Amino acid sequence: MRKFFLEILTKLAKKDKSIIFIVGDVGFSFIEAFKTRFPKQFLNCGIMEQTMMGFAVGLSNVGLKPYIYTMSNFILLRPLEQLRNDICYGNANVKLFGVRGSEAYRFLGMSHNLYGSEETDILKNLPNLNYYFPITEEETIKIINKEYARQGPAYTRL
Repeated sequence: MRKFFLEILTKLAKKDKSIIFIVGDVGFSFIEAFKTRFPKQFLNCGIMEQTMMGFAVGLSNVGLKPYIYTMSNFILLRPLEQLRNDICYGNANVKLFGVRGSEAYRFLGMSHNLYGSEETDILKNLPNLNYYFPITEEETIKIINKEYARQGPAYTRL
C-alpha cells in the first residue's frame, strides 16, 4: 500500500507543483525516487513531529498542499495538540498518511505502535478531519483523488 500511495502522489506532484511531500524520517526504501525527481517538493523533517505539523499548516496557509507521511503514532500521538488545534480546528488543507506499527516494529516498543482501538479513538474526536482505512489499491486511489480535490484535513492509514 505504501509504495502504491507514493506512485499516486508522484503522479499528482508531476502535474501540481504546490504538493509538498513531508516525511518524518521514514520510508527510505521507496521515497528516494520522489526526493530525487522533486527535490523542491520534498522535505524530511526528521523526528520533530510537532514542528512538522506546524510547518505543514504554514505551508497550507500560503496555498501549498502538504502531504505528511510517517508512522501513525507519530502523526496521532506525539503531535496531538498541533494536529487537533492547528490542523483540525484550523481546517488546514493538510493530508496525513500513517503507517500503523506491526510485528516488524514490536521490538521498538510502545513508541512505535498503536494498540487496539487507539487510532480510531483519537480520530473520531478530531473536528473537520476525514479519515480512512483503505484495504485495496482501488480504494486508495479513490481516497487520494477525493481528498486531493477537497480542501481540509484528512488522515489515511496505509
